[in-house]
Amino acid sequence: MVAMRTTTKWITAVVAAVTLACAVPALWLRHGYHEAKDRRDLMDLTRGWNRPLGDLPVPDELPADRVTGEVSAYGLRLWYPAAADPGADPIAYAVLLTDGPDEPLWTVDCDATVVVVCTDLGDGYTLLHERDTDNSDPGTTVRRRVGDLMFEARVLGDHPEMVPRLRRIITETHAPDDAELLRFLRPDGYQTDWS
Repeated sequence: MVAMRTTTKWITAVVAAVTLACAVPALWLRHGYHEAKDRRDLMDLTRGWNRPLGDLPVPDELPADRVTGEVSAYGLRLWYPAAADPGADPIAYAVLLTDGPDEPLWTVDCDATVVVVCTDLGDGYTLLHERDTDNSDPGTTVRRRVGDLMFEARVLGDHPEMVPRLRRIITETHAPDDAELLRFLRPDGYQTDWS
């Protein structure tokens, strides 16, 4: 009986050792695969941007979920709900390269006064009130230029009460790590050509 228990213990120990010897490398390989996939996906999702990703700071107030975005040659754009209500209009946040002294590439122009009224808020901030016309929806935008980058936060509609929050969004930012960028940029089921 004692010999049987000893044999059972040895068999159990051998099975446990073999299982552990197989599981650890498998977990290590799986982790390596996911790390490589994340690097490939981030490279693919940001391939249009030819500057360091640290030049694309994101707002500190971003929620942990319900954020979508894109990176292009012009910069970073993110959209997220303005309130906890899923049906709330989104806040649009952008970091864009500027074209000339004042305007980002491919955005609304402050010289188009029929559509946009700009107000200097001081300290480098500008409020853009976009009017409701046949080819534009009303919107409230706050901008700030830093070097050759233009930061802007926008909400649909005429919302002067949102100006302090929009200003805070483009002021209180941080450089995202790769995992945070992937969370915003990579949609569910995303695959690169080599995934």
